[in-house]
Amino acid sequence: MTILSKTATTTLIVLASLALILSMSGCFYAKQALSKTPGGNMNSDDTYTYMSTPYEPLTVTLYDNRDNEPLWTVDVPIGSKVSIKFRANKAEAGTTRRPDIMQWAIYDATRRTARYDNTMAVPPAESRLMRVSLRTGPEFPEEEPEEQIFPDPDHQWLPVEPKQYRSNDTSYDPSASYSGN
Repeated sequence: MTILSKTATTTLIVLASLALILSMSGCFYAKQALSKTPGGNMNSDDTYTYMSTPYEPLTVTLYDNRDNEPLWTVDVPIGSKVSIKFRANKAEAGTTRRPDIMQWAIYDATRRTARYDNTMAVPPAESRLMRVSLRTGPEFPEEEPEEQIFPDPDHQWLPVEPKQYRSNDTSYDPSASYSGN
């Protein structure tokens, strides 16, 4: 049986500690990278997420800086998020004036991720500006009123017999059930 030297043991402990620290920080990063939160996904991949709340209703607008033309705008519904991702140099889907592609999705704020279902051609990064503005608030989500069910006025109600309890029963004698032994 071989016994490890003191330096080899110390090296193994340091490497195991380093692996543990890296794996814990990796879990945090993976959680952030896979979820679309308003704080961002901790990665510089041109992805942005905005969430509207009753006291912060948001409107997101994308402008072309070359002529200050608004290209796209959305009033983010209360209790929802909009996630936007820019993809550079997708010339087959864009044009020479708008070579990049913007993908976006609007989804419920309780969900962590969503599929980017919508796309459009946008100017390159140096020629676009995204402005986020607050709408006047507070705003509350539209709630559908619950359907109220009223009794039918023509319904013939049947009388109900009163419930019988043992105390109302005259044939019940409590002293007869007790033996007294």
